[in-house]
Amino acid sequence: MPIFCRQLPFLLVAILLPLTPLHASTLTVLTSFSEAPVKAVIEGFSRQYPAIRVEVIYRRTLPALRLLTADDAPGVDIIMSSSPTFFHTLDQAGLLAGLSAETVPPDWLTPHMLGLGNKVAVVGYSGSGIMYNRRYLDKYHLPVPTTWQQLASPQFMGHVMMSSPSQSGTTHMMVESVLQQYGWEQGWALLMRLGSNLSAITARSFGVSDGVTRGLAGAGLVIDSYARNSQARFDHVGFNILPDAVILPTYLGVARSSEHPANAARFIKYLLSAKGQAIIATPGMAKVTLNQPRLASEAKYVTDKDLLYRRAGLLKALFEQTITQQLPRLKLTWQEINGADTRGDPARESLLEQARAKASTPPLSELEASDPALLAQFDGLYERDQSNPQTEKVMHQWRQAMEARLGEARLLVDQAVKP
Repeated sequence: MPIFCRQLPFLLVAILLPLTPLHASTLTVLTSFSEAPVKAVIEGFSRQYPAIRVEVIYRRTLPALRLLTADDAPGVDIIMSSSPTFFHTLDQAGLLAGLSAETVPPDWLTPHMLGLGNKVAVVGYSGSGIMYNRRYLDKYHLPVPTTWQQLASPQFMGHVMMSSPSQSGTTHMMVESVLQQYGWEQGWALLMRLGSNLSAITARSFGVSDGVTRGLAGAGLVIDSYARNSQARFDHVGFNILPDAVILPTYLGVARSSEHPANAARFIKYLLSAKGQAIIATPGMAKVTLNQPRLASEAKYVTDKDLLYRRAGLLKALFEQTITQQLPRLKLTWQEINGADTRGDPARESLLEQARAKASTPPLSELEASDPALLAQFDGLYERDQSNPQTEKVMHQWRQAMEARLGEARLLVDQAVKP
């Protein structure tokens, strides 16, 4: 069946097959997923409905939002993503149509749906975890990592990859889960130590799975579907679900402006059918299906959706200024901390502990991060084309404060190891 992908800015990949007759019915799918998981789904749907011409637009969530709100926006019928914050924003903007009762998800998955109600259909789900390259780990004599703490330990310095929460909705969910489960102070300490171990921060989450598969890093934080996709092709790839994994449903929404709502309904119905669920489970899509409740039912962690939505913009900005923009300094600081020899001297060890504290503390306290005025200032920051000057000023202050804090940490290390 013909499948088209529009040539738009940010387009990563296109599926292009021969044209159908001009009178054919159409369906346009906008997705934040990469080509591999989407292609199998579209091809299966096209076999069932050969008269429907399918076009696919691949965009990250922010460009996707801009596309949907542009004056000259192309007609979009289906929106597909695993980012609840993306769909929450679409819902708040009135861009989603209501769905029928036939799309109601199973009760065991409802706690993980984050209040999106009847505006989305769930066709499967994923769990977060650690993907690893066995050959790489063997080469550098590293253990198979199973926890955040292992990835943040000194032995994994330079051997880890992850994406940024401002670029990836799934990474945002994982970072938020750390802060909700470990608390603000311990959570940021863990994230900053992990940050010092990063060989790269990728622009998209599937860039992590690609990098780990290719041996650019030994391990990376991904959702299980990316890992399964790689495992189906490469036997040197492994994956461990995190003990405190985030459950990430795969959402479908119908654009309120859809010109083909009947086709959109057919697409959702197909993915909820036995045939659709079979494709959802294949290595291409690699999602956990709706008849597999175990992972979601046994999950110990359920995201506080109000907190997630309330501080989404602030968290993304703070991660950028504290980790992404500080990556070289952060790595150098922790390399010096990890390599410091205090010779068992209590006074020197005290200085080193102060350095650790400096390098583990973000430039914003939990109380400050809870200020309604500050939260309002950052609300929707990564959904706008431009930020306001005041927001830029605050982020600059955070960046300067973090640079100064890391500089102070290095001075303390120098004092701890001096002859």
